[in-house]
Order: sequence, then C-alpha cells, then structure tokens
Amino acid sequence: MKLTILSSNTQTSISIYDRAFNYGDGFFATMRSTNQSIQLLDLHIQRLKSDASRLGFSIDNWDVLVDQLEAEASLCSCDAVIKVLISRGEGGRGYSQLTAQSPIALITTSPLPCNPSSFRVSVAQGFLAEQPLLAGIKHLNRLEQILFKRQAEALGVDDVVCLDIHHYLVETSSANLFWYKDGKWFTPELSRCGVNGVFRQFLLAMFAQHDIECVIGDFSIHEVLAADSVFICNAVRGVIPVNEMLLPMNRKNYLTVTPQALCDESAIRFTNEQCPAIQSLITSQLQRVAPAI
Repeated sequence: MKLTILSSNTQTSISIYDRAFNYGDGFFATMRSTNQSIQLLDLHIQRLKSDASRLGFSIDNWDVLVDQLEAEASLCSCDAVIKVLISRGEGGRGYSQLTAQSPIALITTSPLPCNPSSFRVSVAQGFLAEQPLLAGIKHLNRLEQILFKRQAEALGVDDVVCLDIHHYLVETSSANLFWYKDGKWFTPELSRCGVNGVFRQFLLAMFAQHDIECVIGDFSIHEVLAADSVFICNAVRGVIPVNEMLLPMNRKNYLTVTPQALCDESAIRFTNEQCPAIQSLITSQLQRVAPAI
C-alpha cells in the first residue's frame, strides 16, 4: 500500500473515521532535528518498519517518507522535534482492519524542549500492563503514560519510574532507563511491555562497539537504588542523569497522588560519576552517524 503523507506545514484535514482517532490504530516516532538533519534517522525508519510489520501495516513507499522527513528537517532554522504519526487510515465502524486500505502519515514539527542538566524522579504508583504482542512498539495507545505523567506533575518531579505487574523496572513515562553498578551498565528487559526506544538501541550498539558491558534483564527497584549512576534517555532529549529518586511509602492509591505524598517519601541520590564519560562518547559517536539512510 502507498502511504499518503501529510504535513502540519500545509493545510491538512483528517477524517473523523480515521482509525488512529477511533481506535489508536497506528504508531509513531519522535525525532530530533539538529543542523537541519534528523539524528539517527536510519534507526527511526527501521523501528517504524518493524512496528508496521508487527501491527499488520503493508507500506511499500518508505523512501517517500524519508524524503519528506529530510525536507521537513531542512526547513528547521534551529533544533526541533519532528514527529511522524502513521495511522491505518479511514475505516468503517468496528475493529476489523479490512475496511482500512489507505494508511496516512502526519508529520509535525515543534520547538525542541529545554533540557535540564539532571532529573528528579519518583517511583510510579500503579503498573504498566503486560502485553507481549505490543511490547517494544511505540503505538498510539498512550493512556498509561498520560496517567504516569499526571503523577509526576502532581508530585512536582520531572518523571516517574514505571514498574510492570511483576514489580520489575521497565522505563519512565517518556524515556528508557539505564544505571551503573560494579563496573557494569544495566537496563530493563522489554519483551513484555515498554518501548524499545531508538536512543536505547543506539546506546546498546555503542556499548557493544566499545566493549562496554551492559546487562539486559529483569530487575527490581532495589537494583537501581544501589546504583552509582542513573540516567534516562530518549531520541529527543538524549541522556539526562537522574540525581534524585523519591520512594513512595504508600502504594494503595494507584491512579492519583498529591504533593502531600512527598512528605512521606525518602530520597536516594546518585553520584553519576560515569555519566560525563558516556555523554562524551555519545557526542563523538553521533558525529560519525550519517543523517540519513
């Protein structure tokens, strides 16, 4: 199928029967444009293709999407966020995909958010649902992340660290998680839930290339509390060290929290001595990565 590409830079309209609006039937990527080119564009396209395949999208003109993304980046006078949202397109009532045969991509451009030097996080109340069929995919069903972001805002922290139903670490509401202890880096396994972020993929490849040990597995919150260095990462913000993690004492109310809850929390602080070296390596590595596939 041919992907119809729409841009927020031109006047667009999308049907009220579009399946992204009605069912969240689609997926997306959020990219960073720097110096009028998209960082890690090849990885973004690979992940979009993978998500399309897993969700049953048949798209055969990816090269046109790449050309349009590069054209959008060339129009950015400063660093920006470029998002591409792919929907299965207009379809009839009901869950069946058979009536939707015209997928669309909507490209939007936004200013790059300010990047803090470090994050203050808490542990989320409630859990990410386990669904291996969707694990790793950046699909359009983001209600869990909206609820977790609401918690972070109510607590006055930058983000919350999310656990799965087995109480294993997964990610934050908008980023992947890494930590350093005893000469090794660690990051959670994402085969049951979570998003396999492009920057996470980039870091794992970089670690392997430079013989930096990184262990992927199931870890409890106690593992990260004993860490020397902790950071979160995504394709827009890159790496941000976590300088402080709050530990909620009361997990009975899973959906809402109040600032008063902070009075009942203790805090763990991290030295983050290993983060500058990693950030320096990332900078040099990104300079070697071609901006397009």
